[in-house]
Amino acid sequence: MTDFEVGNRVKFAGGRGEITKIEKRPNGGHLLHVYTSEGQLRKLPSGLPHIEKLDSLVDRLAAGQADSPVHHDLRERATRLNLAYRYDRFLSLTNNRIEIEPYQVKAAYEILNSYDHRYLIGDEVGLGKTIEAGMVIEELIARGRADRVLIVAPAPLTVQWQEEMREKFDRNFVIYDRETVETYRQSHPNQNVWAQEDLIITSIDFAKQTTDDPSADRVSVLDALENLEPEWDVAVFDEAHHLTARRSSDDSIERTQRYLVGEAVADNSDALLLLTGTPHKGKSDQFYFLVSLLDPYRFSHESQIHPDGLDDLMIRRLKDEMYDTDGTRMFPEKNIEALGVGMSDAEEQLYDDVTEYIREYYNLAQQEENQAAGFTMVIYQKRLVSSVHAIRKSLENRMRAIQNDSVAEELPDDVQELIPRYSTEPETLTEAERSRVEEALETVTITLNQSQIQEELDRVKQLWQQAKAIETDSKAQLLRKFVDRILDEDPDEKILIFTEYTDTLEYLRDQVFPEHDIAQVYGDLDQERRRREMEKFEEEANLMLATDAAQEGLNLQFAHIMVNYDLPWNPIRIDQRMGRLHRYGQEHTVEIRNLFFKDTRESEILNLLVEKTNQIESDLGMRSDVMGRVLEDVDLDETIMAAIAEGRPTDEVVADIESTIEERKEALETVENEFLIRDRFDLSNEDEEVLEVIERSQHGEVSEADIEVLVREFFDEFGGTIKGVRPGPARSGGDVYQLDVPDVLSGDQVAGQYDSATFTKQIAMDKDDVDFIALDHPLVQSLIEFCLSSDHVQGQVAVKVAAEDEPSPGILFTYRLGYVSGAGDVVTEKLVPLYVTTDGEVTTSTPEIVDTLPPEKTTSIQSLERLASVVDDLHEEAQMEAWTQVESFADEAREEREREIAIKRQHAERYFEEEIGEWEDRLETYQQRDEEGKDMSAPIGNAKRELESLRRKRDKELERLEEEKHVTPEEPDLVSAAFVIPDGEVE
Repeated sequence: MTDFEVGNRVKFAGGRGEITKIEKRPNGGHLLHVYTSEGQLRKLPSGLPHIEKLDSLVDRLAAGQADSPVHHDLRERATRLNLAYRYDRFLSLTNNRIEIEPYQVKAAYEILNSYDHRYLIGDEVGLGKTIEAGMVIEELIARGRADRVLIVAPAPLTVQWQEEMREKFDRNFVIYDRETVETYRQSHPNQNVWAQEDLIITSIDFAKQTTDDPSADRVSVLDALENLEPEWDVAVFDEAHHLTARRSSDDSIERTQRYLVGEAVADNSDALLLLTGTPHKGKSDQFYFLVSLLDPYRFSHESQIHPDGLDDLMIRRLKDEMYDTDGTRMFPEKNIEALGVGMSDAEEQLYDDVTEYIREYYNLAQQEENQAAGFTMVIYQKRLVSSVHAIRKSLENRMRAIQNDSVAEELPDDVQELIPRYSTEPETLTEAERSRVEEALETVTITLNQSQIQEELDRVKQLWQQAKAIETDSKAQLLRKFVDRILDEDPDEKILIFTEYTDTLEYLRDQVFPEHDIAQVYGDLDQERRRREMEKFEEEANLMLATDAAQEGLNLQFAHIMVNYDLPWNPIRIDQRMGRLHRYGQEHTVEIRNLFFKDTRESEILNLLVEKTNQIESDLGMRSDVMGRVLEDVDLDETIMAAIAEGRPTDEVVADIESTIEERKEALETVENEFLIRDRFDLSNEDEEVLEVIERSQHGEVSEADIEVLVREFFDEFGGTIKGVRPGPARSGGDVYQLDVPDVLSGDQVAGQYDSATFTKQIAMDKDDVDFIALDHPLVQSLIEFCLSSDHVQGQVAVKVAAEDEPSPGILFTYRLGYVSGAGDVVTEKLVPLYVTTDGEVTTSTPEIVDTLPPEKTTSIQSLERLASVVDDLHEEAQMEAWTQVESFADEAREEREREIAIKRQHAERYFEEEIGEWEDRLETYQQRDEEGKDMSAPIGNAKRELESLRRKRDKELERLEEEKHVTPEEPDLVSAAFVIPDGEVE
């Protein structure tokens, strides 16, 4: 015999848990199977001296025991905060340092309430897709559904993602790059590098790396990603349109290396978010393969894609179709005007002479097939129309390179690797990479013939002297007049001025606006300096100068006037510049002015593009992103340079581009009408419920005060201190404190002291250097865990006093209710109070409580003895009601789950039916040919293998869906209880 029974809770060295099985041993002893509170199975001999049976909560009630009111309060608060989320509440609305907009809540709400959290977020530029993805990550972590998260982005955006997740959500992600991965490989050579951290950000072009050397013993980063055992709970791909696969003429699939990364991650992730402002670029096969990463069985071919089929797979809102609570549009209009200026004679001469030099050397580079030298001339042409100062600096660099004998015909290997992306996808390069390429290009020569090099040097010297002699830049004069006029009318107005080149930015700062206090952002600035410059622009400076390399992450909707001092030849960048001001929260019409030199090919071409794009945006009801899609297959660099090299009349070039734009406009209309969804967002109508979700989340079960009270109670009980660090009395709207953490908590992720901390979101938003003590802060999480699992905090049973006229005596039982999916995951849980009076009445309404008594004051209360004597009966009533509640809870979920699974099953069955039917037809054709005497044994064997594989995949997928359909209620878990006695019985 043994004193233990199945269901007993026990304490043992190193933990506690519940006995799930008792196994009799041949020697007469017993082996206890204990399911620990950490979720592990331990097998312990029953005779071990340190195993103790814990009194169950009901046993303690029957014995009339009670715990300290402080400990009960700590445990109750910790339990409630531990289950703070609900399917209709958002912790991320109160846990972070940002204001989240209603339409962002709507997107996250839809994704989180979906069956598998796999979505393409195709919102228009400027709507904050990063924040939407961050909210989903935060909520899944908060709900215990996510530990491992991978974010894949273009290289220039990796640091921005890291900063955003740290500053806005207090999550510390590690950036995986060559150096980091090498360090991990050296420290843990036998472990998959992707398993060594849980929160990872990496660039798509780092992740796609594989090895071409079959003898290499090192696993490439892509191979490691494909063979990773622990799956990702959430994976996010930013700028997901870079994941490209195409259908070739023989119907096979051509996958790019980037797409292989997408496949490796998609196959091994639970939630998957693809973010892109250009979800469909006019190539239906590429869009089909992108969507297939989310759900491979949704469509069996691109011809089947239709907007209705994307309804629970894609979110896409356009600024033109978003309305506020009063029915007005959320986003104001844009007004774009071109401001042309004529060149002075000296400027015109310089333009003609430099263009002639560029034309000659560009043509020579084309003849010699020297791609790098051709790029050099493209850079010079762009800098020529940016500013006189910029071209002068380039000519000076060229001159120095020739004089110092540092020109070469070939580029260094590291630069050569970057050239393909520099040529076709410059936006995927970091600022450091772009600078490295352009510096190297300025040293490239077409020939090493000394006399030809000397001839070029003489020519460059002459051009440099011409540029140096021009003291006034006509375009700068026009800008100066424009700025002066605006500030004369309103001295508080703010103007954002964009240029492509740092040299031009420095010229404008030092020579055009020397008396202005100017905010500036350019590629070399670190995140902290960028933040300071943005604050300076918002609070002090009238002018901000910015380069394209720095514009990502600039949210400047407090300004509404922008000047493009030069227009980038990359059309996507023009859209991105406008998106800095044309964002949610912008209250004025966004005024955009494009400065340009009259009578130059490039300026006329670029102005035409802006004008035509503006018209198409108006026709299609879109505000951004059109130019990149219209010019998807147009190489502007090549078009402009070819026009210069061949001396083609500008009118002719413009006519060709206009014709291309018209064709693309028709294709765009087809895509919009036949392929993509457009989600209207209207707070005055169908989306009003989002405001209720926000209200519940911000004023629901977890407030800043709840967190602060829990921390203060805990510190008082366990020897911590909290004191204000700002002079004077505490501020009523929240304050900043120094926290000296109790020894029982400090260590691991919890600091012993926090010099500057706040419980108030507004203060955390205003002060980046202050720790925000919110629910997901390590201090709060550690404190909650201590309250719920430590022997130091009992608090499971209390004696409470009911207000007069409240039904009493009775026992208030608090249950944790939840259900699990077919995959065994706990889907959601909630706390339910059940109050049972001595007459057996059960209600979820809790009586009003006026006091909680310490154990020493409960010894002579008659109703307490009466309640203790009928505990078993009252507990049975509560337990029955708890089962009713949890089954009802699970039934609702089951109904929704079955509906979602039925849709998934329909997609899968249709997909496999069509694929299998196609291969059966092929097999029949091959067999007929074989009967006619042609040897078809190879294709017949291949078709049979393919059919077998498809049937196996079909059966596996349908089995998985059948399993996922099940929803099983968990046994109600009694977490605490309280005797409730009448007020009149307390002395």
